[in-house]
Amino acid sequence: MNWLDNVSSDSDQPIAPACLYQGHWQHRLHPYGDLVMCRVVLDVAEPRVVAAQAIENGLPDDLDSSEVQDLSQLMLAQEVHHNPTAWGFTECRMLPTWAKPTFSESQIEELERIQGYLIEASEDTVDSVLELRDQFLQGIGMTHNDVNRAVRQPPQYGQCIRKGAKSLVN
Repeated sequence: MNWLDNVSSDSDQPIAPACLYQGHWQHRLHPYGDLVMCRVVLDVAEPRVVAAQAIENGLPDDLDSSEVQDLSQLMLAQEVHHNPTAWGFTECRMLPTWAKPTFSESQIEELERIQGYLIEASEDTVDSVLELRDQFLQGIGMTHNDVNRAVRQPPQYGQCIRKGAKSLVN
């Protein structure tokens, strides 16, 4: 089997390559709160906010998933994704190092599918599956390190990946 020919092939809607833009946006985190400066990564191919941080008193803080979703809905309602450069956003090929990414449902499904390939892979094919994973992540503007940042748990929960174990996030 040629693993690399199979990315998103069994999906009704193939996953579009990311088209990432980064910039700043003033956003109200709470209904009656003040506007807060946020740095944002927007994928105009999906379209959705991929990552966002609030900058308060010069310190960045990742927005939680509901805050990212609220920000995404607001930006889509204002149609920022149609012309992000007009809103001061600049194109970026990969996710900035500060960004803790979020994934769309279709991206999660594709990563789970690739994880299934990895579980079934023999020692001869594991490198091909890891290459497939890296190729998919690159297509959505991310690396396996971004996946690690997205799913990293606090240290009190211990390591979730055993030494020598096959994993989607190595």
